[in-house]
Amino acid sequence: MCALEMAVLEIQANGDTRVTEEAIARARHSLSDPNMREFILSCLARDPARRPSAHNLLFHRVLFEVHSLKLLAAHCFIQHQYLMPENVVEEKTKAMDLQAVLAEIPRHPRPPLQWRYSEISCLELDKFLEDVRNGIYPLMNFAAARPLGLPRVLAPPPEEAQKAKTPTPEPFDSETRKVNGLREPNCDLLPPQLTLLLVLEDRLHRQLTYDLLPTDSAQDLAAELVHYGFVHEDDRTKLATFLESTFLKYRGAQL
Repeated sequence: MCALEMAVLEIQANGDTRVTEEAIARARHSLSDPNMREFILSCLARDPARRPSAHNLLFHRVLFEVHSLKLLAAHCFIQHQYLMPENVVEEKTKAMDLQAVLAEIPRHPRPPLQWRYSEISCLELDKFLEDVRNGIYPLMNFAAARPLGLPRVLAPPPEEAQKAKTPTPEPFDSETRKVNGLREPNCDLLPPQLTLLLVLEDRLHRQLTYDLLPTDSAQDLAAELVHYGFVHEDDRTKLATFLESTFLKYRGAQL
């Protein structure tokens, strides 16, 4: 009803204190956009079982419409962003020739229809990439959408790391509580992601989600969790063994 009133601006009630069925019918018939009409009428179905869920409405054509090639390119960019410099979008934008032709549609015998880079808003591109990174535009509407984790930057070679002048990193607080229990972790195949649930000795449950890279090992992940203060140092070996068995199951399922 709110969407209907927003679409028609006002539902004429003819002086009645309540909105009548006739007033609602007149408002429905005044909707000219077929997509908006379908969106609103599906919500006004008398049978609750026939009404769409909030999730389905979110991905209705009225609210959700992204070009498929643009969406695929954005997901590919986000998933491989760790291979690129941090400010790659900004640098590419600065070096762009605004008068260059981005796309062209031939229309013989008329002149072709052209789009130039000057017609593209760079701010809109940054906002769209941020929305894709946060899971607003999943590749499959019916899939369980979750935000894409920020990919980790690839470590430089040892010789380059020694030459580079890096500031002294801030120390992380060490975890003083030991792990009492480990729940069976969940590994998603696309994209590869590990979800780990730790039960600490004070009964606090800590859930950690991690984007897996092909080069990750159980020992490195356990050491990283200790380094960043998520796990006690004494639990490093136990956690590494637990992760190693999980990796064997996960990678065996991919074969």
